[in-house]
Amino acid sequence: MNSRSACFVMMLVALLWPWTASAEIPTYRWGGGSKKGGFTKISKAIAVGLKATGAEIAIDVQTTKGSCDNIKRLLRRELDFALAQYDVAAEAYQAGVHARLDTGPADDNSAAGAGGFMCEISADMAAGVELRLVTAVTDGAVHVLVRRPVRIDNFQDLRDHRVYLGRKGSGSFETSKVIVGAAGLTVDRLDRLDSGTSKAFAALRSSEIIMMLRTTEPGDENIGRVIADGVATVNPLPADVTERLIDGYPYYRICQIEANTYPGMDVVVPTVCVSTVVLTALPAEPTDVDAHREAVALVLGAVKYLEDDPEFESLHIHHRWRGFAESEPIPIHAVAAELEDVEDRNWWLKVVGASLLALAFLLGVRRVMRRRGLLKDPLEANIEGQLSNPLIPFAGFLGIVLVATVLVWWLEHDSNARVRTLNDSFWEMNMFATGNFDTEALKTSTARFIGAAATIAGLGLLAWFTAALTNIFARDQMRIWRRLKNHIVILNFREDMLQLIRMLRSPGPMRSRPIHVVISDELPTRVRLQLARIKGVTIYQRNPEVPEDLLSLRIPRAARVIVLQSDKDAATQYHPLRVSRAVHQACSKFGIAGTVRGPELGKTGFSVAPPTQAPALAGDDSSAGPSLPVTLVEAPRLEPIEIFDPFRRWLIPIKERQLANHWMVTACVDPGFAEVFNGVVSFRDENSEAYTVPMPEWFHGKTWRTVRRTLLGLEARAGVIPIGLYRANDATLAYDVDDVEESSPQQELQKRMVVNPPLDTIVGDGDRLLAFAEDEADLRKIMRASRRAVANH
Repeated sequence: MNSRSACFVMMLVALLWPWTASAEIPTYRWGGGSKKGGFTKISKAIAVGLKATGAEIAIDVQTTKGSCDNIKRLLRRELDFALAQYDVAAEAYQAGVHARLDTGPADDNSAAGAGGFMCEISADMAAGVELRLVTAVTDGAVHVLVRRPVRIDNFQDLRDHRVYLGRKGSGSFETSKVIVGAAGLTVDRLDRLDSGTSKAFAALRSSEIIMMLRTTEPGDENIGRVIADGVATVNPLPADVTERLIDGYPYYRICQIEANTYPGMDVVVPTVCVSTVVLTALPAEPTDVDAHREAVALVLGAVKYLEDDPEFESLHIHHRWRGFAESEPIPIHAVAAELEDVEDRNWWLKVVGASLLALAFLLGVRRVMRRRGLLKDPLEANIEGQLSNPLIPFAGFLGIVLVATVLVWWLEHDSNARVRTLNDSFWEMNMFATGNFDTEALKTSTARFIGAAATIAGLGLLAWFTAALTNIFARDQMRIWRRLKNHIVILNFREDMLQLIRMLRSPGPMRSRPIHVVISDELPTRVRLQLARIKGVTIYQRNPEVPEDLLSLRIPRAARVIVLQSDKDAATQYHPLRVSRAVHQACSKFGIAGTVRGPELGKTGFSVAPPTQAPALAGDDSSAGPSLPVTLVEAPRLEPIEIFDPFRRWLIPIKERQLANHWMVTACVDPGFAEVFNGVVSFRDENSEAYTVPMPEWFHGKTWRTVRRTLLGLEARAGVIPIGLYRANDATLAYDVDDVEESSPQQELQKRMVVNPPLDTIVGDGDRLLAFAEDEADLRKIMRASRRAVANH
């Protein structure tokens, strides 16, 4: 080349030099793994992500022996970034911490690389190097592969068999070492195969080894093939080994290999997981800090790109800076910390926004419901009623359990084998909330505090729930006794009528009916206390001659009203006729909003309470609309009974002294009458009483002879004796409209109740059977049983 050509080349190089310099981008040394290993696949994917995101850096993925080799090269500053298992990385960081704290002379063995940390890293090796976490990218689960049909419950049994723990120097081998150590063994005491993964799987197939420990992502192809071929299965990691491992090396977290991860594996397998992380070392020269920060930011951008790209979904890349291990001693890089703060802030903004939207929606629903009258004003709510609602403590108990479940699972699912899943945590919190917990169930102080709070709150809410239920049952019972429908009202009660109340409360058809008693101011306190002790009696102190005082008794809905005379020695005398008139006026005021149904109701303008098919002595439901209940009045002794004629349609005057004298005379003439009478009206358990039941349809059209023969011929008739019929009535009212002027309840009762009717009497639709029975339930049971007997005849 002549001088002229040389000058031209030099000028060309001088012109092109700025362009070639700007075209070059910085390249960072990246530690991967074996040529076909998972670390290398992830590293190459990150290189692709850097190009796809337009990053102005490149990485040189170097083939290494795995986590241990990467960490050692990083500590020697032969690499800028590296992939490693977090347990190995955390041990190397701890070695650096010890180096910074140790001021003594260096040990020869330590300097030679014979340290006690994982991968034989010493404090001197880690001195002067500050490791930082860029991000966690994937998770690896410890697979305990055992040859079928062997199952391993105790790792002590491994001393008698050959096993594979991984290639020496790999991260998987280091993990296997600490797992075996947690079982109380050392790798030197085991007969282990030291080879590559391919040879280990071949040895497992040929039964050369019985077990292999492999740390890899769930779903590994090689593991899937040996499981699909029926060669091996995944054995659960023993719980005691797991707990000791987490306590000694908190760089793992408790996890599980989900069902159906591998062919034929339909159960969940508990184990431990360790994350694969991207590590870097802070630059030794201050001038390189800015460039290194930019490189970390670009690497994080590439990881996020791979996370969102479906093409790399099989790598399961997911960036995390927290929560992937029980303990995370390695500080995250400053750039990663800034990005973490941004993500946390965005997450909280989304939570607050979603909460505000939900609140606005609930307020809108509340406003709509209040406009439509479906929701009451909270100020008008009855707090006592809400406290008595068992749904409130039940919902509170459920809320406490659910909140404690999520919190405890979040705190301990990585470190506590007993709360691996939300289902496990839910069960444990149920035990805590009910007071049946195990003191060793939780590990951390925060989780134990939550468990204690759940116990206190849960037991309190359960006590509240039990009290609310008890209150409901008691309140419902009191509501039954105090209900103002189909009840019995006794007006102007006096002391000598206590026996009447006791009789109504004795076993019989009236036993379950509420009794409302109106007393006067002059009734002695002693009698009031005796009256209050009778079950199902509600006491009112009112004037029975004032209709307004009787309105709250809802007399039109009463089954019976009993009007008594005043005590002859009482200062205030209430006349039964005036009380009866007050009952009539109270019914009129009560039913003033109702519709009075036509002139056929007679002079009173009311219907009569008992329905057409019920006898007056049974006490039945009131009919719809304004009505007058059948009222029994104790007639004055010295006044004619005709004074009650204006009310004869619904009022039955009784000359109680005249009846008593008549019964006494009859008992003297016929001594057996006293025994029969006492047995019928006393309602003792061993006696029979008179009951009425509707005549079933299979007796319609039959003769009285057939009814008697059928009932008396039943084997288990329980002492039922048919004595007569209560005939039906087709009238709209309880009594025929044509007979209103002349009829009365007692006359209607005498006309329609037939005792011992002729044997050829035909039973019609609507007739009722009158019979003696020990209990009404027995009579109804016998009537149901009679259907088969009638069918057989």
